[in-house]
Amino acid sequence: MSKDGGDTNTKCVNRYEKQGGLKTAATWEWDMMRGYSGEFTVKSLCLRFMALGCLAVGLLFDCSGVAAQNPAGAAAAAPNYRTHFVVYDVEKNAVSTLFTIEGEWHAPNPTPDGNYIVSDMGGALYRIPMDGANKGKPEKIYENEKVRATNDHAVSWDGKQIAITGITLPLPAKIRNAGDIHNPILILNLDGSNAHEIHLGWLHGWSPDGKYVVYTGFTEANPDIFRVDADGKGELRMTTNKALDDGPEYSADGKWVYFCSNRSGKWDGWRMPAGGAGPDDKLAERITNGADTQDWFPHISPDGKWLYTISYPIDHPDHSFIGDGMQIKLLKLENGVAAKGAELTTVRTFFGGQGSGNTGGWSMDSKKFAWTEYEKIAEPAK
Repeated sequence: MSKDGGDTNTKCVNRYEKQGGLKTAATWEWDMMRGYSGEFTVKSLCLRFMALGCLAVGLLFDCSGVAAQNPAGAAAAAPNYRTHFVVYDVEKNAVSTLFTIEGEWHAPNPTPDGNYIVSDMGGALYRIPMDGANKGKPEKIYENEKVRATNDHAVSWDGKQIAITGITLPLPAKIRNAGDIHNPILILNLDGSNAHEIHLGWLHGWSPDGKYVVYTGFTEANPDIFRVDADGKGELRMTTNKALDDGPEYSADGKWVYFCSNRSGKWDGWRMPAGGAGPDDKLAERITNGADTQDWFPHISPDGKWLYTISYPIDHPDHSFIGDGMQIKLLKLENGVAAKGAELTTVRTFFGGQGSGNTGGWSMDSKKFAWTEYEKIAEPAK
């Protein structure tokens, strides 16, 4: 596969067109556009179509799903936000605000050295000092008007690189199939230099040795978990269940990949061996079992002792929701699964959404993790 995306695009067209025409196109084009701050963020279409059995329907935009993260070109005016970068201290059982910045910021990823938080806003990627004279002052490290940054990004375990999914512009006037939209996985240095495309997909994490990245892709109109070499070669499909899967991340020992799935009837945290879930996903193991929330994006601590989720109200089965009632839930682990008698415990209820923490926010010492909360800014009186 070439880094200019030619072979990647062909591969995606071949893989997805063979799976069912408009049905596949409607699903894939929805997810291609999720998390793109500053343009369309159509998060609910795919899951709603799956639930209703209406995948053959062509391209539709649900304005209620795009408005919250769609300040430019939206069908409806987007609300203005300021963002609070919030930290939970596991040892102290305490929540504090690290800093507050105007705008809608997403997916805070602390660098391993603790010096920066990597976050996106408005289609660009930034690193934000966590201390010192420039604390809370964003430094733009990636902006490309042709390939816009999304909230699917992660810092490598050695802190030297960032992987991120972008959206290639302009979007086609007529979207016929998956090949019409290009959502490249880019790898760049921590300062934003040497950005290059390796593959297509919704990026979520790195392997600890830096050899692989894991992401969400589609087969047969269905989101599954995939792994690919950091140079874009050797794609491996890791899940095959007909349920919906998302949000893969490695454990620090490299032995497991944690992800979220609705295969139990609601969204929960799961894990599988790093080599994949095996035939019929028999090696996949459910980790969380919250009854009152939809529990997405399980983030395991580097020491393997804790896991937190971004949890939605139970009546919001997809992640298009942005509003009150979002929760951060924490689970005590033992040998990578829930400790005996342990259950998800709510540590924070807040106004937020998918971009509050769809990728990992742990500090390398496993003492703290970060997410974002939103505050609506009142419109000036006319």
